This record gives sequence, C-alpha cells and structure tokens, in this order.
Amino acid sequence: MKIGLLFLLIMAVSNACHPIENDAAAKGNISNLDSLKGTWTLKYVFLGDVIDQPCSSSKMPHPINLNITNQLVDNTSDTYVINGQSAVNSIFGGLKILSFDEKTQIGKATITPLGSTKMAGPEDLMNCELRYFTLLNATKDFKIFQDTDGKTYLHLGDFKTDNQPSRNGGMYLIYTKN
Repeated sequence: MKIGLLFLLIMAVSNACHPIENDAAAKGNISNLDSLKGTWTLKYVFLGDVIDQPCSSSKMPHPINLNITNQLVDNTSDTYVINGQSAVNSIFGGLKILSFDEKTQIGKATITPLGSTKMAGPEDLMNCELRYFTLLNATKDFKIFQDTDGKTYLHLGDFKTDNQPSRNGGMYLIYTKN
C-alpha cells in the first residue's frame, strides 16, 4: 500500500515538472494546421511511462531540430517538406498529414522515407541519432498545443490509443516551437 502511494506521489510530481498533461482547460487553442509549420526544437522524448532528454547519455553539441516547411513535396497536396538537424547529421524528407481535428488539435501523419547526411560522430551521439530517427520514422500521431507556460508544443510519434490502464503511454518526441 505504501509503495503504491509513493508511486502515485512520484508520478504526480513528475507530471507537474513537464507540461505534457492532456488537460484541455490549461491549454490555449491553436486555430489551424498552419501552426504546425515552422522550426521545432526537441526538448524531451516520452518513452511509454518516462520522459527522457533527447540524448540521455551525452551532451549535445547543438539542439536537435525539425523544420516543417510551407513547401509541399512534388505532386502532393498533403505532404510537407521537412528538414532539420539531428545529433550529428542533417535530415530531410516529408511529413504526410492524413487527418487533423481542429477542435482537439490532434492529427494522424506519417513520415515519408527520411534521408540524411552520412557524417560519423561519437558512438553515444550516433546512438542518440538512431533513437531519434527510429521514433521519428514511427510517427502515426501528432498534437500541437499552447501550454500554460506560454510555449507551443508539438508531440510527434505513436500515442497510446486504448483507455486501458497501463504504463504504456505511447512513444513520442516532444518539441517546442522556436
């Protein structure tokens, strides 16, 4: 019983430390999909039931970022050109929007095949980059919102879709807008 209460207390404190809660009353409304476009900086990685730093085992020489442009991939009406900087290499590809609900600010999306430069780096940064590419490529869902801290956030990845209690809350990248 005491362990259960301690676990609940720890979870409550950890959720208070980072604005990923789904309380709609605390968030401002983002009016349309245009707010998705722009440069986003990766702040955290949500892994099932924990929040991690982008590269937990090393110091980053620069932030990991993702730029979602206004430009569409050739011959498409729903796939935006993306580019950015990972732990070591630059990336490029497309973000295909499958659906978007303006009321909830939640959508479905996929990442088209990503390309990257092929520079080598320290092993820990290359491992960080591999994790980033894996999570980015697994994108199925996204959510944009303005939180009580005044920042605009983008959650991009694979959200939990069932309502069954579990420790698996999905796996996604947490960005802030620059």
